[in-house]
Amino acid sequence: MNEPVKSQAQADPSKPSVAEAVQATLEDVVQATLEIGVATQRGSAEGRESDSRRAARPALFSNRAAVLYFVIVMAVIVLLAWGATHGVKRLLLPAAGQSNGNANLAPQEATDTALEADAEGLLERLARGDAAAASQVLEQSDGWTGKTKTTQKTDQFISTSLNLNDLHVRAAALQAQLALNGIPRDASGFAMLEQAAGNPQQRAFAMWMLGALGNRGVDAAHAAKIIEAYLNDPDVAVRSNAVIGLALLGTDETIPMLLERFRNDPSLSVQEFAGCGLAESGMYTHAQRRVIAATLVGWLGDSLLSPQQRTWVAQALHDISGQNYGTDSAAWQRWYASTH
Repeated sequence: MNEPVKSQAQADPSKPSVAEAVQATLEDVVQATLEIGVATQRGSAEGRESDSRRAARPALFSNRAAVLYFVIVMAVIVLLAWGATHGVKRLLLPAAGQSNGNANLAPQEATDTALEADAEGLLERLARGDAAAASQVLEQSDGWTGKTKTTQKTDQFISTSLNLNDLHVRAAALQAQLALNGIPRDASGFAMLEQAAGNPQQRAFAMWMLGALGNRGVDAAHAAKIIEAYLNDPDVAVRSNAVIGLALLGTDETIPMLLERFRNDPSLSVQEFAGCGLAESGMYTHAQRRVIAATLVGWLGDSLLSPQQRTWVAQALHDISGQNYGTDSAAWQRWYASTH
């Protein structure tokens, strides 16, 4: 989760950037970036050493940071190329969750800088897949609400965490996102988001956050009904965030809604977000995705499926099953029969 699904006034979400396509090994890039920061800090310390000591150091050692930067640049290039080839859309943060601060849906108390620093440190660990950090975030993040705000770093850490495979880590990232945006995890927070859904300027943000709030234990059934009401909204950004919100809810009743949007939404971007939510992003369990696979396998033989949709269905089945039969409908039928 980094670049948001923006409103039509900001950008056209039907044209995702190449950076949005990169999913695999994002946590490795974050880790390497952190290592560069450490190396840079050490380099600054070395700069304060005496001339004689600097002169005694090998040139390769003195250029350590430059070498690390080169390695990371090459890694990013490879990842971008992989993303452009595979076209996988990552789970994105809502527009109001960017580093411009909270969504201003609730009164903001004075920022507690110490608490904010602690939260950022926990989220950094969370982005590395630290299960203990996830448990701490789930225990402590309600206390962040109204006292902290989103920053570029917290957005980066939460986005990375939401795209890891661990549902425990993803749940912690959702709860942190709610807290940092000042959304209480209770009925008052739900009322706040329900009201925001009625405002066209805040609707896309509300769709995403309602999914997160419902997943974290606040009236999931009602959240699904509100989101469903906006699945045909004229704004592509609203529909994109609505299908993401359904995937974040992760309830059985949201699966048919996502399948319907994948087949019938006029926007390729919304179709892709729906397909990604069904296959790997969001909060569905592996057991739920196996149920989803039954419908996807049947669709491969449907002549009404567009070529792009057929490709996405094959990719979704690969993500769910770990098998790679391309768009071979008969092969997928045999696979599904052999697993039931």
